[in-house]
Amino acid sequence: MKTRLGALLIIAGLLAGCATQQGYSQKVMRWQGRDVNEMLATWGAPSKQLTMPNGNILYTYRSAYNEQIPIQGGGFYYPWGVSGGGSTHYSCTTNFVADPQSHTIISVSFDGNDCVAPVSSPDIG
Repeated sequence: MKTRLGALLIIAGLLAGCATQQGYSQKVMRWQGRDVNEMLATWGAPSKQLTMPNGNILYTYRSAYNEQIPIQGGGFYYPWGVSGGGSTHYSCTTNFVADPQSHTIISVSFDGNDCVAPVSSPDIG
């Protein structure tokens, strides 16, 4: 019984450490309603900043990179051909909209295939 419980705890710990889009959503949505200066101190300088026509300020954070996929050929796994090669593009754009008068973040959005973070437990920050 103890070994089964131990195995379940290890599996749960490993799954909690997996980076997902749900984890990223948890991470960024926490900023809604909080002070924009605190967000800027934590996230650093944005990639882009724009004053919107309604007076709100849009802070955009963007990351992007390409990952090379190695070519594999011959050997045990691919004895009859070649596999892999090429590259994959990863990106994440995160937007925070802040009210300049109250210094409060009023909305958060994100888009991209690299907007991932570990899912956090409800009782841990």
